Amino acid sequence: MKKMQLFISLALVLSAFATPVAAQPGFIKNKIKNKIEKNMKEKYAEPQREKGREALKDITYENDSRYPIPENPVKATLAMETKTFKKNGKLQETHKAKIIFGDTGECMIMNQGEKNETRMLFDYKGAATYMIDTKEKVATKMPMINFQKIGEAMAKTEIDMEDDAGVWIKTDEKMKINGYNCQKYVYTNSKEKTRMDVWVTPDVTIDLSGNHLFGSQIKDFSAGSENVNTNSLDENFPRGMMIRNVYYEKNRDTPSMQMDVTSFKNTSDPKYFDLSGYEINDILGKL
Repeated sequence: MKKMQLFISLALVLSAFATPVAAQPGFIKNKIKNKIEKNMKEKYAEPQREKGREALKDITYENDSRYPIPENPVKATLAMETKTFKKNGKLQETHKAKIIFGDTGECMIMNQGEKNETRMLFDYKGAATYMIDTKEKVATKMPMINFQKIGEAMAKTEIDMEDDAGVWIKTDEKMKINGYNCQKYVYTNSKEKTRMDVWVTPDVTIDLSGNHLFGSQIKDFSAGSENVNTNSLDENFPRGMMIRNVYYEKNRDTPSMQMDVTSFKNTSDPKYFDLSGYEINDILGKL
């Protein structure tokens, strides 16, 4: 159950941020910069502006004490593919994404292999986040603490395991998907008029709950699941790692979206965390 919730949390992160981050990196940078400037003006009087600016730098980087032990205990690489479909069932778009969990942070790759590929590097040791342009060899540095609200919002997002309108059915269908032996489960929600075909495997044993994501430990993203008694759950509820999720909305017979885990490995390539050769632009230097 926890593995399934972990996958849902990761999937939500990728699907929610892939397009906005890829399309509007400048917008995000300006938003963060404006927020820092606004906070600084609110906290410090005009005669103390310079002093306040230096204090802000100390707080957002070297003195960001949220990560006394920044290491990720498990190295892993999670690759995903998302497909969206038109109402007539024809394929609309396909996007690939990847999360690499390294020693002291993670690298998220959105729209992998496409012209608008974007990377975000989270460096817990340096308390910094980098938006990376691999073509131009430029990395925009910003304080990681500015992503704290994103992590907090994700942590508060819970999956209602006891939704009266939702029903799980365990089927006898089995299939090998992306090298994993999977079994099919079907979730229907009459209230929301939605359905999910979920393919789950017991083969994946990698546990990322102690790792970090967006400035919070992954286990915090599904904190609500810890309060659920597994034994009280419907025996039809999926147990294992979700490899494929096919989503149908508004009682349609054709899917709206499909998300696959294409690979899940317990290795991490250090090249994704190497910024040597990149021009580093620190937004705090622009304040």
